[in-house]
Amino acid sequence: MQLTNIDTVILLGVILSLLFTEITGVLPAGLVVPGYLALLLEQPQSIFLTFLISILTYIIVSFGVSKITILYGKRKFASMITVAIVLQYLIKIMIPFQFVDVAGLAAVGIIVPGLLANTIQRQGLTTTFLSTGLLTALTYGCVILLQIQI
Repeated sequence: MQLTNIDTVILLGVILSLLFTEITGVLPAGLVVPGYLALLLEQPQSIFLTFLISILTYIIVSFGVSKITILYGKRKFASMITVAIVLQYLIKIMIPFQFVDVAGLAAVGIIVPGLLANTIQRQGLTTTFLSTGLLTALTYGCVILLQIQI
């Protein structure tokens, strides 16, 4: 079995994220997120919409859903993922272009905004976006240095 270029980029993102988390204690919105976003760097509209959906998801769950039901732990995480998927579906209906589709990674792509929203809830928007952005850039830098075709 051979790793594809997509697998390699995701793996790089996971390794860098793990190292960053171990050194700093700051979580970059899930281990797979920086690698996935590095694959989208040439589609800035995709990254913008991913971050927008994550912010909207955080707001809807924190200030809407959590007011009508008790959310904590896995229930809150499941709510974040579910709301993010519904928002993505609605946006795909309203916007005619594909914004978060990377061949072979559609399943990962639909959970990325939920992972971001969940991390925003835990450590704040600024810390989450800065750490995720930094690790996305580092992952992409490694892709360029290693001359991986994406």
